[in-house]
Amino acid sequence: MKWTNNVCGNINTTLVRLLACNFTFQQYLTSEFELRTMPFGQLSISNRGIPQHDPPYSDATPVFDDVTVLTIQYRTSFKSISHLIPDVIEVENEPLVTATLLNYGAGPAGPFLEFIHTVEAKYLGKSYDFCLSLILDNEMAVLAGREPCGFPKRLGQLSLTTRSSNRATGYVERPVGQKLVEFSFEGKAKQSPTSNLDRPFLNLRVIPSPVTGAPASLKELVPSNFEIRPVEVWEGVGKLTFPENCPQAEAINKIEIVRYESATLGYGSACILHPSEEVFQL
Repeated sequence: MKWTNNVCGNINTTLVRLLACNFTFQQYLTSEFELRTMPFGQLSISNRGIPQHDPPYSDATPVFDDVTVLTIQYRTSFKSISHLIPDVIEVENEPLVTATLLNYGAGPAGPFLEFIHTVEAKYLGKSYDFCLSLILDNEMAVLAGREPCGFPKRLGQLSLTTRSSNRATGYVERPVGQKLVEFSFEGKAKQSPTSNLDRPFLNLRVIPSPVTGAPASLKELVPSNFEIRPVEVWEGVGKLTFPENCPQAEAINKIEIVRYESATLGYGSACILHPSEEVFQL
């Protein structure tokens, strides 16, 4: 009788263990099945910016209104600027440099100010304004220009003040509180008829690889045309001033001014950044 009870007890214990193991195995199978049948997301991957569920900018052609444009051009030496220009681009011995301050009254990103620093250059025999640096005070405008078009845009603080219809001053700060350059302009003659101030830009667009030491994921030159149609334009004398002890990290502070060329101040401009029709892979 004692032996029978022991046998029965062992059998019961074994059955309980088997049932427990079977239950655990069933749980495992169910869990694996659920993992293998997890649903996929429903957001179709498109060509828009990220985050794709809420891109920071539109795919539409950027159009701006009521734009004030202050432009100062000067010649520099090849020696002082050559290290800022890619080795696939040609420039003159005394390249023409353009420093521009713009106050956008209205546009896709709302009102903002922008500094554009370019050098006249050639690629495959065609002339462009190669962009050295852009500084502005609007995050959306930074992303919209930097990601798809390769404009070397960064945030800063800017000012453009018109003292009268033919006088203006301005400055660029980066970082905030540290002036890089100051603008001054005095108009001498009002254009009649008014001419456009279009700019054929060329940008170096590079997307580094996330893999350390690997070649860049993308390297290309991106051309685009910035159409500027002002209502009123003044021609005059412009000057750039560099405050003492200003940082030498920016292109505007690194290159010398050999001599000034033209300067203009445009009012009430309608501007369109036309999309690129081609890109040049490097």
